[in-house]
Amino acid sequence: MSRPALNVSLRTETGKGPNRQARMSGKVPAVVYSKGKPPVLLSADPKSVVAVLTSPLGKNSTIDLNVSGEGAPRLAIIQEYTIHPVKRTLEHIDFWEITPDTELTVMVPFAGAGKSQAEREGGRVRFTRDDIVVKAKPADVPVKVEFDMTKLPPGDHNITISAIPLPPGVTAHFKHDYSLIQVFMPKSGGPAEDGEAKPADKKATKAPAKAAAAKAAPAKKK
Repeated sequence: MSRPALNVSLRTETGKGPNRQARMSGKVPAVVYSKGKPPVLLSADPKSVVAVLTSPLGKNSTIDLNVSGEGAPRLAIIQEYTIHPVKRTLEHIDFWEITPDTELTVMVPFAGAGKSQAEREGGRVRFTRDDIVVKAKPADVPVKVEFDMTKLPPGDHNITISAIPLPPGVTAHFKHDYSLIQVFMPKSGGPAEDGEAKPADKKATKAPAKAAAAKAAPAKKK
């Protein structure tokens, strides 16, 4: 998957007034942060940024940031962004400059693929989370992580994060081995075994038994 590129320009003024003017002119204020370097003020095209955010990798996309006046692009990711609460337009963007060897901690979508044998036999499947946190270098960040449900044998299951196979170069990030998939098989409730009396049958035999006992008893003398 090729990296998207963003062309951004330098800006010198900051504050509410200049930022408002930048938005009115069709630009969104931005800042690129780098380790060991001072932050650089930028202006970006909001449509180009939205195109990155709505791409398959979304916010996890690695970007070639072409800063006006600089000879080579910066490798960066979108660290944070804010959206207007009413207009739903981009208000501000924070970029973070990285290297190809930077280990990123990102959240990616998680889902099941296929249908398990348990489901085919009437079992119920519950996914406890729709996303997981993973660590990976920029080139290894997956679009999503899927678990092959067809490999599950029949029976109840509790699949935790440590049991989820991940793509090469990707590791799960967690403190506790939390559950992701729970499978519940239906409880069997077969008929009672032969020879086992049911409550209704016992009640039905009480009245005839009492009548027979009364008839067999000798009459009392006066």
